[in-house]
Amino acid sequence: MILVIARKELRSLFATPMGWLILAIFQAIAGTYYSLSFNQYFEIMQSAQWQVQRIGITQFMAEGVFGVATVLMLFVVPLVTMKLISEERKNQTMTFLMSAPLSMSELILGKLLGIISYLSLLIFSMTLMIVLMRPLAEIDLPYLLTHALGLWLLMVASSALGLYVSCLTATPILAAFCSLVALAACLLLDKFFTDNQQALFYDFSLMQHYRQFASGMLNSFDILFFVLFATFFVLLSIRRLHADRLYD
Repeated sequence: MILVIARKELRSLFATPMGWLILAIFQAIAGTYYSLSFNQYFEIMQSAQWQVQRIGITQFMAEGVFGVATVLMLFVVPLVTMKLISEERKNQTMTFLMSAPLSMSELILGKLLGIISYLSLLIFSMTLMIVLMRPLAEIDLPYLLTHALGLWLLMVASSALGLYVSCLTATPILAAFCSLVALAACLLLDKFFTDNQQALFYDFSLMQHYRQFASGMLNSFDILFFVLFATFFVLLSIRRLHADRLYD
């Protein structure tokens, strides 16, 4: 049942102009940064006089392409998650879902899986762009895949947050705005506590854990953080729908 819901959610994204428009804009911006980073790399390397001043093309390209992707995700995730549950409430079809022979866990996980599948296409396409440079340059695949994994985990955690916010309102636009604010806060928590890296909220910053992957470090603690972050908001979403089923 989870896969059925996920396929339905994925088809609904590609059945609307918004799904294709987001994909096209994302690819256009990522492709532009890809081209700019490629040209900029060789310009910088030609002016580097010492070997220590030189960096690998994989790191340079990934920082440019994945860096802009991180910013784009801040806007893309709220847009694709805002309708997951709030539109069901708005169209008054939530009652049918509540009475359907499926658990709230299946509903939430199915919708989340559909969104993750859609966003994974964006990450895969960016990773593929850099991999396709292999005939022209030596690509550090372990570093690239580690960086891509970090961005994917960041996307999963952000989608879980957006899904929960969508469960709280019947207005998709309001859900998108609240998701944007909440996601921005979670990404930038470490910026508010730069003077005290031991502060509790410093370790809850999504960007702080993502940076470890961006530097090529595969840390089990950072993976666990993203998994627990996503699980927390998935459980909150399930609990919210259970409450609606009980009191409706």
